[in-house]
Amino acid sequence: MSCGFASIEQRINRAVGGRLCNASARVGDGEPFGVIFERERADPLGLVEAAVPTISFARHLAPGLGLQSSIAVDGRPYLVVGGLEPDASGWLTLQLREA
Repeated sequence: MSCGFASIEQRINRAVGGRLCNASARVGDGEPFGVIFERERADPLGLVEAAVPTISFARHLAPGLGLQSSIAVDGRPYLVVGGLEPDASGWLTLQLREA
């Protein structure tokens, strides 16, 4: 049995990905895909504030990513350092580190 809400979530993810992307990502020699690139505030231990680059996109666009995987965002190399668990709709927000 198919859930109608799941198809709505997929349509929303496609719409967000198609309209709000501000950068392009590529994994290896794969096709580029749109992502939302941001620098989020991070203060993991409450001692030092820093900015962590993040990208958000639908998981199916890069299914093979894992920790320490390489990904290029607008031609700049990064490593994936967190955020590999997608939300219920399949949307990821990966934390990156410049490679």
